[in-house]
Amino acid sequence: MMYPVMDALRQGDYDTAFDRLVRTLSISGRPAEQSEAGLWLAEVYSLYSSDGQEGAWGALEAAAEADSAVRDSLLYRSLVAELHALAGQEVTVPDVLFTAQDSRARYHVAQALVYLGDTERAIEVLQASPLELPAFLAWRAEALLASSLEAEGRPEEAAACYKRAALGSLGLERYWNLLDAAAMYLDSGGPQEAMRALEDAREAVGEESSEDLATRHYLLARVQLVLENPTLALEAIERVEALEAGGTAESAHGTPLVKAQVLSSLGRYEDAKIAFLEALKQAEGSDHSHVLHEFGVAALDAGDFSESETCLRQLLRDPDYPHRGQALADLADVSYRQGRYADAERYALEATRFGAAEVGHLVLGNLAYDLMHLEEALDHYREAVVLTAPGSADWITAQEMATDTLAQMGYPDPREVLERIGLVLPYLSPADEWRVTLELYAQRARDLLKGSRILN
Repeated sequence: MMYPVMDALRQGDYDTAFDRLVRTLSISGRPAEQSEAGLWLAEVYSLYSSDGQEGAWGALEAAAEADSAVRDSLLYRSLVAELHALAGQEVTVPDVLFTAQDSRARYHVAQALVYLGDTERAIEVLQASPLELPAFLAWRAEALLASSLEAEGRPEEAAACYKRAALGSLGLERYWNLLDAAAMYLDSGGPQEAMRALEDAREAVGEESSEDLATRHYLLARVQLVLENPTLALEAIERVEALEAGGTAESAHGTPLVKAQVLSSLGRYEDAKIAFLEALKQAEGSDHSHVLHEFGVAALDAGDFSESETCLRQLLRDPDYPHRGQALADLADVSYRQGRYADAERYALEATRFGAAEVGHLVLGNLAYDLMHLEEALDHYREAVVLTAPGSADWITAQEMATDTLAQMGYPDPREVLERIGLVLPYLSPADEWRVTLELYAQRARDLLKGSRILN
């Protein structure tokens, strides 16, 4: 009886599904069939979140009227828990529902947990064992798992789940899942995968709404920026600006922020500054702190140390800012570049205690290097290398400075010089000024090793 309903739901034909379920509930003379239809109807209504609450409760009531025994079923109890959680009511989810063999019941329990803000437990429920769900719920379970993983700060796993959700969904739902996947790929350092997700999204629908178009171009701008295509990124973010200015897409602080980042990468700092200030006007709460940090770093890179210090000091007034260590390290760098060595050392030491030890060691290394305390500088640079990801900007800087320090010390270990140079050269472009310096150091180290062999 339910196969036509499931097929209609799989195809996104909700009108047909509702019609069949309502008719079965209304005219069937078999209580068990009516009760089953009521549960299905409540389940479909639940997909509409707040807008479906009244209909879902009515369907559950009808299911119980047809067969009172349904109140004891895992599916009925999980739907009740979900609806209470959706309404913001206190819910105690029975332990039996967390490991229910009924996959549909487990899905709705997970949804209840998400409404309650317990995304960690929702992930456990969804991943406890394979879920065998009808197609219209299977992709939603993947999307629910994805959003929970996203909330728990696990973007790489979330991206994969959103991608699987997209494969099982159609039309706009597929489109939205792909946009979410692109955002998570970006957050997990996968710009190429993000670009493919955006291209797939564009092919998933015909005409896009202005809001969706703005979202896709916003993500596209971020992707192009990471891929070091700032001109294309600027075109994309200006498209978003035009949609927002025309009133067909909602304005958000992310638009001027991305524009500021793009303009900074193009060397147009004064224009970027205007965009940063606009982003600060629009941003609130933690978003405001994030913009302050981005502005502070951009100002630092542009040599506007006064503006950078102002932003970073204001940022540090936020006790809940999660990247406090990095902000302290940036403030240490600002102080160092202004020749305020005592302040730089104080902030760098603080940064190492707040989770940004790698950058703190870089600044401390620079301070020691400038004072010709070369052994101390080398220790800091070596520590920074160990703490940073190979190929990252800080890792490259630490390797370069460690090598330079060894050279200034008279090549106490030529092999270490050659090893560090061999590791870092693949990450440097042919035009990088450091490449020539490092190649000279490498030649000198080889000469020393050759000489030592001859002497022996």
